Amino acid sequence: MLPLRSLANLCTFLALDLPLFSAGKYINTTIVIVSNNDLNPSNTNRASALFLKSSMTCEEAQQSCGDLQESLLPAPISTGLTAENLTTALTSERHGAALDLNQNIWIAGSGGCTVFTVGTSHTYETDTDTSPDLSSRYPALCTNSAPLTRSNVTSYDTSRQIEVSTPSAGVLRGFRDKFSFRFLGIKFAKSPAGAGRFKPPIALQVSRDTVRDALEYGPRCAQPPNVDNGHMVWTEEDCLQLNVYSPIVVLGGQAEQSTSKLPVMFFIHGGGLNHGDSGPFPYNMTTSGYVGPSTSNIFDGTNLVSYGGVVLVTINYRLTTLGWFNASNAALKDALLALQWVQDNVEAFGGDPTRVLLYGESAGGFMTRYLLGTNPKYTEGLFSAAILESDYGTSNPFSSPNVALNTSLQLAKHVGCASNSSTSLTGSDVECVANVSAGSLAIASFNLGIAWTVVVDGDYVLNDIAGSIMDGICARVPTIWATNQCEYCYFLPATLAPDSPPSSFISELPNYFNETQIQRILNQPELYPYETASSSNGISGAVLQLAQLLTDWFIRCPDTNLASLEANTTNPGNAYKILFAVGLGSTITPNPATCLGQVCHADELYLVFATAETDNLYQPLTDFQVAATQETIKRWTSLAWTGDPNYEGAAVQWPPYTGDNEFVLGSTGSIQPYRVDQCDFIRTQLGLVYGDGTY
Repeated sequence: MLPLRSLANLCTFLALDLPLFSAGKYINTTIVIVSNNDLNPSNTNRASALFLKSSMTCEEAQQSCGDLQESLLPAPISTGLTAENLTTALTSERHGAALDLNQNIWIAGSGGCTVFTVGTSHTYETDTDTSPDLSSRYPALCTNSAPLTRSNVTSYDTSRQIEVSTPSAGVLRGFRDKFSFRFLGIKFAKSPAGAGRFKPPIALQVSRDTVRDALEYGPRCAQPPNVDNGHMVWTEEDCLQLNVYSPIVVLGGQAEQSTSKLPVMFFIHGGGLNHGDSGPFPYNMTTSGYVGPSTSNIFDGTNLVSYGGVVLVTINYRLTTLGWFNASNAALKDALLALQWVQDNVEAFGGDPTRVLLYGESAGGFMTRYLLGTNPKYTEGLFSAAILESDYGTSNPFSSPNVALNTSLQLAKHVGCASNSSTSLTGSDVECVANVSAGSLAIASFNLGIAWTVVVDGDYVLNDIAGSIMDGICARVPTIWATNQCEYCYFLPATLAPDSPPSSFISELPNYFNETQIQRILNQPELYPYETASSSNGISGAVLQLAQLLTDWFIRCPDTNLASLEANTTNPGNAYKILFAVGLGSTITPNPATCLGQVCHADELYLVFATAETDNLYQPLTDFQVAATQETIKRWTSLAWTGDPNYEGAAVQWPPYTGDNEFVLGSTGSIQPYRVDQCDFIRTQLGLVYGDGTY
């Protein structure tokens, strides 16, 4: 135990046989957690088992299950793992197993073992009068007694441990829960502290026989206080680590090339590039109000990987000053190194390095946009698809070196490393800042209100994202641009009362727009009818219209424009646009009164990760919420599997974006020309700029 830092599609996976027994603790085999996980927490029949791929005798099967602290699986009954859903799981091509019908598998029987035959409802013992030949060699099914990992607890159950050998990360010791194998806090780079500060990360090379614990989330990267970090200053620099969740592990070496592999989903957390983490975090507010000191782990991968048939990798990267000072793009390079780690090691977890879906939310969306716009010579082969959730394309623009260095100079002055009369950042200024404590730098950035961003450095980044798309110097991969119905309802100032009158719409505009833009907005009352719009859930029509305008201006329309730009230039047929019209209030953004009844910033995350259950929030989920969660994960994982968000059997075909055919997600979805006039107005009358243009 350790301190805390968790379709009916049926998941199973397969690899070719490996030599059976190793000199270590476990047999050499591929182990798969097979399940009937439908993501419905109210379904009491959700269950899982361990499928051992290698052929073995009855005695070896019993020993192998025992080595895993389990026993052979009892014969299927009418609940939990039935003969029918086991057959569905074990024969599923979508999830990589594709066992033939009539394949024999060892399970528990009166003589120690009996045989379950895939595709039948009976075992060997009930079908014949003779016992099976116990020396025959078949795969095996073991029980899985591990519980579902929960977030709001004082400790995780890590007792069911497993060791996996990797090419460059050593032997990683992780553990198993009900639906996934979990390897947490894996360092992928040397500490960037000291001489490495503001420099590109250096890969951590580990000998193949070095055993490393991966049982606990690593430290948060240095960051200032915020709602999702306990309102504390965090000071750790040795924080470049990642977490792996998978329903499959390969023991005894890498699977052969012909082995079925799972696509990888590579997630980057948000936090404005200033704060955040890939693991658990404290909270005390939800949309229901104050709930008391609690812990959330909204990015836990157990349900996602089980239901979607993928490997999930989540990462930490340098934040605030440590990630961006001196026009370093150090945080971008952290993500690139983590992507390379996936290429080198993910096959040990059943992953396919040729199918890596890159995605992130909020600042993770920024980072995904940065990586899409990175010089292809640095990203070629690292990812095959991308999703940007709530990316602020224009309000977090690509910047020139001059702008970035001037920002760094402001910080250097603030911490006493540059004279207040200085007009440029010098080498001695940088050296001085490099010796300031990490916590002090995080607080300095916070106090100055610095919005760090990627730098067009002429090497890693050659142009802003719009220019990169038009010039073809971007990653040409299938891409989903995702926004929420009222992103900016969350960001409205606390001084604006939810029931504010129509005059508040006008009085707030100077905080965001210049005089010319304001007049153009007021000249188009049919687009934002602040005087006549209806109130909802105690929020006046004027406040809702202001929030919709700011959502369109900062997030929706910039992303819609980029999707159109991709579709019409370098990525035709591979750009998709989605609006979340349903969500669950996120613990990352405890929603204010102006979010009541709205789908606000980050409210899609519980659908994307299916972690409302593991956080024990919003339980029991309604049928509508379960369906929306299933639909979201099927769309996201389908893009990872095939490069197309249209999964087999989808009720609605989601076409590539052409300007007026956005996918609007309810419990399933519909195709709509959503807010086309508003985005045309913003693009042509207010303007969309993705960089400062002084490169």
